[in-house]
Amino acid sequence: MTKPEAHIRQTEFLARLLKPSQLYDWLAKEGYFPESYVLPPCFHVSKHPSYGKRFFPTKNFKPRISQMCNLSFPRTELTDRPFGIISPDIHNDIALDIASNWNRILDLLFHINKHVYSYSFPIPLSSNTPGKIGGLRAGRMIYEWIEMAENDLSEEAYAYKYLVRTDVKNFYPSVYTHSIAWAIDGKTKIRSGKNRYDYSLLGNRLDKLFQCANDGCTNGLPIGPAVSDLIAEVILSAVDLSISAELKRMNVLAVRFKDDYRFLCKTDEESRKVIKLLQKELRTFNLLLNEEKTKVAELPEGIFREWVSKYDAIRPKKGSKLTFPEFKELYLGVLRIDKELPGTGIVDTFIADITDSAYRPLFSVSTKDIGKIMSLLLLLATRRVKSFPRVLGVIEAMLVPGTRKVIRKIVEDHLNKFLKELCADPYENSYRISWILYFLSSNKLKIRVKRQFNDRLLRSIQSNRSWVFLQMREFRLFRGVRAARKAGSLLKQLDVFKPQ
Repeated sequence: MTKPEAHIRQTEFLARLLKPSQLYDWLAKEGYFPESYVLPPCFHVSKHPSYGKRFFPTKNFKPRISQMCNLSFPRTELTDRPFGIISPDIHNDIALDIASNWNRILDLLFHINKHVYSYSFPIPLSSNTPGKIGGLRAGRMIYEWIEMAENDLSEEAYAYKYLVRTDVKNFYPSVYTHSIAWAIDGKTKIRSGKNRYDYSLLGNRLDKLFQCANDGCTNGLPIGPAVSDLIAEVILSAVDLSISAELKRMNVLAVRFKDDYRFLCKTDEESRKVIKLLQKELRTFNLLLNEEKTKVAELPEGIFREWVSKYDAIRPKKGSKLTFPEFKELYLGVLRIDKELPGTGIVDTFIADITDSAYRPLFSVSTKDIGKIMSLLLLLATRRVKSFPRVLGVIEAMLVPGTRKVIRKIVEDHLNKFLKELCADPYENSYRISWILYFLSSNKLKIRVKRQFNDRLLRSIQSNRSWVFLQMREFRLFRGVRAARKAGSLLKQLDVFKPQ
């Protein structure tokens, strides 16, 4: 048994121990909002219906059409990464249908004839606590990716000569919702007679619910909710199953992380065949291969992350204290590597290395250097906007109890100045605005920029009350900013490797 096959069998074993009610509770609460770096921690599910409550009965199935609450942050200078928050009643029924049909979903994800081994099971499982759901939603995904790309795959690579890397072009926004039913019940069955309108079929119900969550559109899965990640796995598992027999015949080892595929092949000819095979099957689900990211490399090229080796050469000893000159040199080294190899995790790794396990800064904090440190950190967050909340977490770590008023004043001044600049275009800058508003309010610092926001998420933070899906009385989706702060510091709540 290969390492990837052993991994998938262990994942299946743990997943089958979960009870439907337990899974529903997790999806309804922990899986409702996107991962922790997307929204400030005041967006939090503290109330939802008990397992079994259905808003749209399967008999005379007519879910209402709703619009998602959309948000995004800049991915590059030219593109954004969109996220969607589903109306909680529709989300409830999606979660309930998945949980109530859990064993059937698992039969699809872990089909015995499937030989593409997925490392992106979206429910946090742990072999240390069988039968329980863990608290490392994002952290588990990172562990799984590293386990796939740098551990299991590298251990099996000796028997192969080529590595194929590819992914699905614009996957979540491109998903055709009818393909949910195709993946669950089979395209032939769904297209036979009146079956496509038969809502006793699980696939049709989920198809309709995802449509209604997105204003009736048949294209796109919302990015962020864990139910979307599960349905994405169902669709890609159907693709995986359809190509598995041919992969097994060619003796190709195939793994997948979300829509990121990797194949170990023995010949260059097989590498080309694999690409064509996947491309052909994706088309049957109205999906396209990402041509720009499709590459064939001769092993061992492509197995390991180059930026890790470069960063290890300048990385400080774990837990070591840094003077400001040492902090600056490490910072400049990170910028050089990030410029040479953009889009990596080096910024987040650097942030983790400048704080200790108790989330205290490992660099000198003085009135002389605080302004320069803040400026450097905020510039770094401009390079990788996804890291902005963690940068604010480092700044918050400098405001320990007893911090001199002058340091708090410097932090307050810097962030209000930055907030004023961002508010010149609140639509484009809503992501960073949301986190600055939360930071200032939760740390009892003044917000000097007086502006009324139309965006429901920004208005919620500004007014310290929810403006998101107000009509849903059976759900509580917001907690006060101060209550969120009491739940833990930003760095603690954003630490994807420690369960909260």
